[in-house]
Amino acid sequence: MNIKHVTMYASNFDATKQFYLNKFKFPLISEDSDRFTMNVGKTTVTFIEASLNEKPFYHFAFDIPSNQFEEAKIWAKEKVTLSKNQGDDEVYFEGIDAKSIYFEDPAGNIVEFICRLSDAKQSKAPFSASSLQKMSEMSIVVKDKLKSVSALHAVSIFERDHKEVAAEGLTFMGARKDASYLLFVNEGRTWFFSNKNAEVFPMEVLLSDGVLVKIDEYLELVSSNRG
Repeated sequence: MNIKHVTMYASNFDATKQFYLNKFKFPLISEDSDRFTMNVGKTTVTFIEASLNEKPFYHFAFDIPSNQFEEAKIWAKEKVTLSKNQGDDEVYFEGIDAKSIYFEDPAGNIVEFICRLSDAKQSKAPFSASSLQKMSEMSIVVKDKLKSVSALHAVSIFERDHKEVAAEGLTFMGARKDASYLLFVNEGRTWFFSNKNAEVFPMEVLLSDGVLVKIDEYLELVSSNRG
């Protein structure tokens, strides 16, 4: 399972577009007056202008080469202010041997660059936007996590390492071998490296195996297999 395409909604739309296309220089695939699609490694990402007075925000993570964490951090700090947690602007996750940095974009999204240190994928090229390998984590905020996780079993997506689903916290859905995950979380949880609480907003995720997972206009989870 890999994340093939993600669709999200963005307030502060023009600034968000300039941020990703001009400041970060992600390749533009297509655009219209109310949306644009960009390429991030193996993933394409579409932002659609949010309705007036709506301010949706999401959390997602992009993979960086396993040998370029420090270089990626320097590159990012030239463009954004990194978020901090208890004074630290980076974190090490011992369970997956990975390091991350976080920042917010103009739409208020909590963006993560994650370096999976034991991953064999390395790069000798100077770090740039084209160094980002894919979106490896997309968080999906739901009203009932246990019910939503069970619904994904019907499309053959299971908990990482088949761990028991806890009522609180994050639940990683996907196989460790792919290092691509849907992160399910109940609304109200405070995001890591942020003071924002998770809220449910419409969005779509298309996976490489043809599975579509989305939060619809009624803020309900819908999943189907187009493969």
